Amino acid sequence: MEEIELKLDNQTPFCELSKEFPEVTIFRWCNSVIDYVEMYGKEDRMKEAYRRLAEVTSEIHSRILNSGLIGNHSESAISCRCTTHNSSIRLAESMNLLWEAPAVYSNGKETLRIISFSQKDLEGFFDAAARNGTIQFVRKKNILPDSLREVYSISLGDIFEGMSDKQVRYLRDAIALGLFNSPRKAKIEDLARSNGLSKSTMQEHINKARNKLLKAMEPYISLYLHSLSD
Repeated sequence: MEEIELKLDNQTPFCELSKEFPEVTIFRWCNSVIDYVEMYGKEDRMKEAYRRLAEVTSEIHSRILNSGLIGNHSESAISCRCTTHNSSIRLAESMNLLWEAPAVYSNGKETLRIISFSQKDLEGFFDAAARNGTIQFVRKKNILPDSLREVYSISLGDIFEGMSDKQVRYLRDAIALGLFNSPRKAKIEDLARSNGLSKSTMQEHINKARNKLLKAMEPYISLYLHSLSD
C-alpha cells in the first residue's frame, strides 16, 4: 500500500472558492452524507467567503443544514452532493482509494492525502483527475496494513517519520527524566552518562529529534491555533 499526498489545482467547487479567497484556509470532512466545512481567515474576508460558500452550496444543488460565523472562523454542515465530477474526494473513492480527512484548500489549491491498494486504481485516479486540472506530488511512502488505524487520527508515522530509533528513544528518556520540566529535574549530562555518550553527542541527538518532532507537528499546531482564534 502507498500513501500519497497531492496538491490539486482543479475546477471543483471548493477549489474554486479557494481561488476567490486564497488567504482563507478551508478544511473539509465528508462522510458521503454530510460535508463539514471549517474556514479560517481575516475577519473582513471571512464575511464574504462565508456568503460565497452559501452560493456555492446552492450552485451544486445542495443546502446548508447548520452554520455559523464568529469573527475569523466559520463552521458549516452541508448536505453532500458530491460527484466524481465535482469532488476529488468522491473521485478517489470511486477508484477504490481511501482519503485522509481533512482535505485542505488554500491559495487556490487542494491538498489531498490518499491511500492506494492498487497501482492500476491509482493510475485511474490520476488520469481522471488530470482531466479536471493539474496534479502535483508532494510525497509518497509505503505503509503497512496495520497502519490504517492511524488514518482517522493523528498519524504516528507522520510525526516520527525521519527520526531514527535512537532519537525517538533518547527523546522519550529525556521526557521521562524531566529534562524538559520547568525547573529541570535532570541535565543533558545525566542522560548522556546513562547511555554511555558524550554530552555533545546526546545534545545533538535530542536537538535533531526535537526539531523533527516540532516540524511534523506544524500542520496540527496550525489547525489548533486556527480553532483558538475564533
